[in-house]
Amino acid sequence: MEIKIGADELILWLRKNKKAENVTTKQLGLKILNSIEDLGGKLIEHDKPCSWNTKAISETIDEFNLPKTASQYILDSRKLDDLYCKLSSW
Repeated sequence: MEIKIGADELILWLRKNKKAENVTTKQLGLKILNSIEDLGGKLIEHDKPCSWNTKAISETIDEFNLPKTASQYILDSRKLDDLYCKLSSW
């Protein structure tokens, strides 16, 4: 089964788990793209606006926090473990 997953979701997970703290969101986006493509996933949408539910939006969207827009991908759900293992090493 294929799932739709956004780079924004993955960046949020990375930030919440204190991974890749000194890496910009743009750099993370490129690493995520490469990782998903390595796992057979496909880019389906680029620069989709993100919807963050926060009162302090100006403090949470920046190059070392959360993205304003993000790419969306299709990935085989059986590859999610592999993807998160790779992200965990960042």
